[in-house]
Amino acid sequence: MVRCTTCTVSLLLYQVETCSSPSERRAENGGTVASTPASRRLATPRTGCDLQRVDVVSDAIRDFGARYLDRVYTPGEQASYATGGAASLAARFAAKEAVLKLIGTADGVDLRTVEIRTPQGRPEVHLSGHAADLAREAGIDAADIDVSLSHTGDLALAVAVGLHYPPTSDTSPETPSESSPA
Repeated sequence: MVRCTTCTVSLLLYQVETCSSPSERRAENGGTVASTPASRRLATPRTGCDLQRVDVVSDAIRDFGARYLDRVYTPGEQASYATGGAASLAARFAAKEAVLKLIGTADGVDLRTVEIRTPQGRPEVHLSGHAADLAREAGIDAADIDVSLSHTGDLALAVAVGLHYPPTSDTSPETPSESSPA
C-alpha cells in the first residue's frame, strides 16, 4: 500500500506518486486504471468464471467415450475421472473456460492446452501451445493464474483470477509540441 496524506491506494490497481484526495487522483488520471500512463501502472487483476452442468459431461462421456475425453482432457485430467467422476471433469471443463475468459479469447485454442493439475490437492493452471501464446500476448503470466473449483449436485463452478501486466513503456503518441520545437 502507498499512503499519502488523505488516501490509501492499492498498488495492485495502480501506482500513485502523490495525491491529496481521491477526487484529485480521479482528475489526474481520468478516473480509470486504463487512463493511467503505463509507466505509472502495475498489474491489474482479471477474472473469469464458468458454470458447467455435470450431466452434460456425463452424457458426452456416455455418447462419445474416449473420443470426447481425448479431445477435451489431458491424460492427467482424465485420471481425475477415476476418483471424482463426471463432476471432477465438469469442474475442470469449467476451469478451462474460466481461464480462457480471463485471457480474453478462445480463438483456435485446443482445450487440452489449458490443463488443470492438482499435484498437492490445490488446482493449478498449466498453459501450453496456442493458449500460452494468447496469454502472453494479452499480458498475462500463466504462473500468476489461480483457479478455484467447486461442484455440488448437478453443477460445477470454476473461477480464475490472474494479473494483467501492461506494456513496460508508455506508448502514447507524441503531441505536436513534444515532437517539434516552437
